[in-house]
Amino acid sequence: MPVIGLPSIKGDKDSMLYSENFFKEELVLNLRARVLAICIFLYYFVENGTMGLVPAKFYLVYRSVRISDLLLYGMVIYSFIQYREFKDLFKSKPFLIAKIFLAYLLFEFAVSYVRYGFNPLEYFFRLKGIWTSFLVFPYLLLMKRGGLPFLIKIIFPVAVISNTLYIITALTGIPFLPDVSIIKQRLPGDIEVYRVFGGTFFGELFFLGIVYYWITKRFKFWQMGLVILFIIPHVLAFGRLAWVGFIFTILVMIVINSMNKRNYHILLRQAVLLIIMGISISYAFMKFIPESDFYLDALNARIFQGQEDVKHDEGTYGTRVIMQNNALVYLWMNSDIFLGIGFHPMWVLGPDSREEAIIYGAFCDVSWPAVLAAYGAIGFLITLIIQFYYMYLSFKIIKHSPQVNLYTFMILLLFTKLVFDSTIGFSYVFVSTGLWGFFTGLNIYVPVLVYMYEDYKKRGILK
Repeated sequence: MPVIGLPSIKGDKDSMLYSENFFKEELVLNLRARVLAICIFLYYFVENGTMGLVPAKFYLVYRSVRISDLLLYGMVIYSFIQYREFKDLFKSKPFLIAKIFLAYLLFEFAVSYVRYGFNPLEYFFRLKGIWTSFLVFPYLLLMKRGGLPFLIKIIFPVAVISNTLYIITALTGIPFLPDVSIIKQRLPGDIEVYRVFGGTFFGELFFLGIVYYWITKRFKFWQMGLVILFIIPHVLAFGRLAWVGFIFTILVMIVINSMNKRNYHILLRQAVLLIIMGISISYAFMKFIPESDFYLDALNARIFQGQEDVKHDEGTYGTRVIMQNNALVYLWMNSDIFLGIGFHPMWVLGPDSREEAIIYGAFCDVSWPAVLAAYGAIGFLITLIIQFYYMYLSFKIIKHSPQVNLYTFMILLLFTKLVFDSTIGFSYVFVSTGLWGFFTGLNIYVPVLVYMYEDYKKRGILK
């Protein structure tokens, strides 16, 4: 009698053939997808010392080279070796502009090597932040192997732990997470709070993912605990731009969901949902956060901080960024207008003068002038095309999507980020690329966009 789930020994040739194909195509592919997902996870875990649970110094291999660097280079090389698996994605029309941008980065590396006379090998390793943009290739391979859900599963427990430790760190000022940056900031009313930078390990994506599930499918109250866990660290981070970004993203979710379902009465249900979420988060904050009254006063002070300074043209963040914009545009106009300054030594080794220190800080704080000064008019034009082309394409995919799943959620995040950066972000982002190439998130959003485009094209959903 044959064993249930396995082909009979006396079965026909097709049965044996199915068994062989299942092993080769399903089990092996599944294992390879999981190994690749684990490597990507380890890259993030090691590279982002502010997000990991182990000090970054434990991962040093040689000087500034870490295990994460070797993982990055290894995954990129491996993805090129396995090129045939995602050949259709690589040749996809939406991926063309991303390839042009990556090729331009390599071109800038070559030009900068000639211009500044660095040792090419040392220069390569010092610019490791640039090569993060090339993660799009391992992600394309992961998409093709169907390994994205597994990657999210292994990220989730670390996100829970790191968000919990972040809350404790923000409340006490004691670094329960290694390598986080903690500063003490004075707010109006002589209120002093600890601000912690890093440490949430993609908690914001899980928060938005659950809210997206509530809006598009159904509300599950038991998930409220996870929502509270993942949003409180961002409340305690006192990041006003992040708060506006969350609100904007949720509103876009609601509007697009109502448009797709052609039922604007659902807006009332979504409003009730948001009220329940807001009440639950507020209750948990006041109930479980020590000295919650103090933090409520701090949040209120942070929201309205800087209004008087703006009236008197004093040094607020916005004013500083405007000055930095001017410095970078001036730098661009007095250098190579088409190619910019390239991979300048001051942001490889460090600034050598006070003027370079100001410019170096400007590169870190802003985006579009940094792209203009570093990569010139050519690089800036490429980033503009990326910004608006991907904005249009992501909206088109969302509009024609016949179902709601993980991939549509990622596409919606891409769309909201591009729109937010272009219109609302008051830190003058404007383009979702910067000094180090693709901003964190676009490395995964772009491959998902390409994957969805090709899938919908084959199914006749997109023309």
